[in-house]
Amino acid sequence: MFANERYDIICAMLRSKRSVAVSELCERFNVSIETVRRDLAYLEKCGKLIRVHGGAVAPADKNGVFGDLSERLDENVEKKRELAEYAVGLVEENDVIFIDAGSTAVEFTRTLCAKKNKLTIITYSTDIISIASEQPDFEVISLGGTYMPKERMFHGFMTEESMRMFHMDKCFIFPTSLSLHYGAMTNIPESLPVVRAAMKAADKTYLLADSTKFEVNAPLRICELAAAESVITDSSLDERICSLYRENAITIIKG
Repeated sequence: MFANERYDIICAMLRSKRSVAVSELCERFNVSIETVRRDLAYLEKCGKLIRVHGGAVAPADKNGVFGDLSERLDENVEKKRELAEYAVGLVEENDVIFIDAGSTAVEFTRTLCAKKNKLTIITYSTDIISIASEQPDFEVISLGGTYMPKERMFHGFMTEESMRMFHMDKCFIFPTSLSLHYGAMTNIPESLPVVRAAMKAADKTYLLADSTKFEVNAPLRICELAAAESVITDSSLDERICSLYRENAITIIKG
């Protein structure tokens, strides 16, 4: 098989499943590891893929439509609930935790209310405040600031400064998208300083994202994936992507 034929097949595979492994390509083409690595290096120079340890991923998709929070609350609900069920197991009674804003954060908080009895929750999301305050033994601390109606959250200098006053056991962040190459990303610039301050103030950080958010793009980078203790997702995530993340030293857990 000529090199150009292999290039076409590799690109087709990436369009289909977003990731390929070196071992998979060696078997598919019956060629050496060195040949596959040369193919991947050439295709990376052409902008067709991004090489990672053990294989390659497709370039992150361009930004899609990102609706207001009220619209996103109805998207991928079952996936969000599934990953929330697992993530709640990371929380212990009497923990002090930070919960980010967003639609997945809403499902996570609802699950917390059903499973836990006593927590201290710090947040800048009015949805999280409303849900968590229904639990009589949850202490809910609101970070004030300038209110952002579309995301139903506070932001700005006062919010960020308030965040710096606290120390938390755990910090739960809900990025817009995840990428091996670019890390955890968001579409909401107003959230970025608060989330980064929360990560600095917590003993452990967890990234929670449903399977539709992997290897897609958003304009703002929150952090490297390695900055988190682990990435929590639902069971629908392709196992090939899971394997590549793990080969790149990212702890990824499917609900």
